Amino acid sequence: MSSAGGISASTIKSWFQYRCERKTRYEIMSDGELAAVPITPDVREQLWADLGIDFENRVVDALSKAVQQSVLRPGKSDKFLSENLTIAFLKGLRPEKFATQLNLRPKSVPFELFDTGLELRRTFPDLVRVDRSKEVPVFTVIDIKATRHATAFHKAQVAYYVRILEAAISELGISAEMDKEGEVWRIADNGSAEGAEYQIDRFNLSPYLRMVDDFLHNTIKSIFSKRVNAAEDQTFFHIYFKCEQCKFLEHCQKKIAPSVNPGFRDVSAIPGMSHEAKRTLLDLGVDNVRKLSTADGLAKFHGVGWSLQRRATSFLTRARAQLNSEVKRTSQEHTYLMPPRVDVAFFLSVDHDPVDDTIAAIGLSIVRNVKGKEDDREIVIIENGTRRSEVDGIVSVLGRLIAEMTKIDSHNKEVATEDRLTAHIFFFENAEATNLHKAVARHLEDPRIRTGLINIVRLFPPEDVVPEPEFRGAHHLPATIVRNVLEQLYALPVSVAYDLRQTSNALLASGLVAHAYKPKEEFERPFSSLLALDVVRALREGKLKSISKADIELDVASRLQATAAIVDWLFQEDEKCAHTGQPRLLRLNKKPFAFHESFDPLNAEDLDILQALELLQNRAGMLETLINLAQHSDTRRDRGQCIAGMSLLSIGDVSGKGRPRKRLTFKVPTESQDSDIRPGDFDLILHDDNPDVRLDPSCWEQCKVDYWEPSQSTHSGTLTVSMPRDMFEDELFQEMMRRGERKPVWHIDRRFFDVNSERAANFIRNLAEASGL
Repeated sequence: MSSAGGISASTIKSWFQYRCERKTRYEIMSDGELAAVPITPDVREQLWADLGIDFENRVVDALSKAVQQSVLRPGKSDKFLSENLTIAFLKGLRPEKFATQLNLRPKSVPFELFDTGLELRRTFPDLVRVDRSKEVPVFTVIDIKATRHATAFHKAQVAYYVRILEAAISELGISAEMDKEGEVWRIADNGSAEGAEYQIDRFNLSPYLRMVDDFLHNTIKSIFSKRVNAAEDQTFFHIYFKCEQCKFLEHCQKKIAPSVNPGFRDVSAIPGMSHEAKRTLLDLGVDNVRKLSTADGLAKFHGVGWSLQRRATSFLTRARAQLNSEVKRTSQEHTYLMPPRVDVAFFLSVDHDPVDDTIAAIGLSIVRNVKGKEDDREIVIIENGTRRSEVDGIVSVLGRLIAEMTKIDSHNKEVATEDRLTAHIFFFENAEATNLHKAVARHLEDPRIRTGLINIVRLFPPEDVVPEPEFRGAHHLPATIVRNVLEQLYALPVSVAYDLRQTSNALLASGLVAHAYKPKEEFERPFSSLLALDVVRALREGKLKSISKADIELDVASRLQATAAIVDWLFQEDEKCAHTGQPRLLRLNKKPFAFHESFDPLNAEDLDILQALELLQNRAGMLETLINLAQHSDTRRDRGQCIAGMSLLSIGDVSGKGRPRKRLTFKVPTESQDSDIRPGDFDLILHDDNPDVRLDPSCWEQCKVDYWEPSQSTHSGTLTVSMPRDMFEDELFQEMMRRGERKPVWHIDRRFFDVNSERAANFIRNLAEASGL
């Protein structure tokens, strides 16, 4: 190698952000070394860098005006301070309280790097503040970030600046101290990425200094020892969603490109593959898709970790789907995340701008199955990042959604039972639902959102509803994430991720759907089909060139159409199963749509809103629990959330005073013995995996058990629980006993229980009554 290269602050940030050995190794190489391989970095990170520089300049400008001549800055034609000005500031020969872009490069190599040949590249902290009012000056290191949240890797970068500054001060013989806390100045919570408002996050440096010290003393040596040249590359790499912004992504993607024979693609191509799972596979000699597709019994291989062991079957099926370019069914027979049909489907698309932390585009498509095609559509492109523009866009689209649901609610009240309509909401990505939820939470002061909030709460039944027998199975999941259903039921020939572009095109190529999402080049992303940051920022900064606002609307519309096509295909596949006598795929049983009369949205008072907020938080927790319980038992078990497939060994009475109890002892299969559920855990339910029990919250109290601590005489592979005798003798549990007998059907899961929301709601109701409201 011509040069050893060197370490910079970006190296530190990169490592703690991505934990990628290859990226870090490449970043400490010189340009000449990279070119010799050859490795050609792209400019995917440039936009973030430009945003950061612009925000930093505005913050420093504002600081300079606020404190007048108290910021030492580089000249207009310079990017950083000269060494002389840097030394003068550190020695107290300058009057300024702050200095930006100090030029630091200690001549002695610290951190025991001397035996590696690595050098320290020049370091330029964004801002350093000095307090000379004490016995010795105290320096505080500040990093300015165009972000909404100060993350661990931002703080690690500050810690690195501190170590470099310490070394520089020591070399200069300056008697000084470092502040025990660092600071990140980020975009203010209510500020704009285009503004200069910042918020200060102070944090204890100690844990981050330890992280940086360990990296520089140990980790970097191992990474630097990996050979990289034209003949070989020893670095470990793994391609996943975080790689999208990496400047080396194009180089790594050559190993999984569509032009590569599927069998010879790197195992990173398998969706859901983790770093740890890939390392284990490489240790076993499984380094490509073909080898993985033939690795039967992988879960039983010696040295296979818990994560890979749990997902081995899924990975094998996905590898075979990719190898043969075909759509394959997984081992999961059905899902409770989606209904078998609906009369009215609402498809929502939500794009988020992480810089402004606002919604950039929101789209709604309404499909009435009686017509078999889209009935209506509304798409709003939010051209600026102001909170006002965001809430107007949300109200426009969600207002339309609520209006349509209100029509269905009114219709269902006026017609016979058999003529009532079902309705359901569909998102493709989890992120879309999450970002919409956060956006609504940002605007609770807006009366339009507050009224809509009450209608959202009314999607769920009130607490005092006691289901009739026929009501069991009406599981209250108002929305479905389509991607989760696909991942649960199908292995698709896609790489890295089940994004809408790849999944819809794979289904189209197999002749299974009528429409696929085929984005223009400017919209295409490797692992997601949501709007790229480049497009969003170009829109909001008025820099759209090769695309227009109309192009963005067409892109959103195409995504809505592709999602609807996938849902329609899933409905058809479920119908095929029913017609051929096979078990149905889609088991979420939907009742005709109705708003529950918990609140009157037309006469909502502030206390109603407060109660709605409390109940919505409760419903969100309940919904999360129901979604988890709707997963197949293998999935719940593999996540450590369920003790599955137990066999009942014995039943006895529990001696002692108080409410009579029964003791039940079970044999636990090996694959369920590593569960996160532990003796003494609260809110556990025992059931036979019947969805009408596990997905019906009204049944949970009758299935609640206490998980005993094992005694010394307890046989390994068994567990004991107890429950009140009257609940054991109740018809619900006895019916499970008759179904289960001695079969391995018994499961333990966590239920949802929130005593605080009920107490808070009661307090609010009492407050309202006392106030005469």
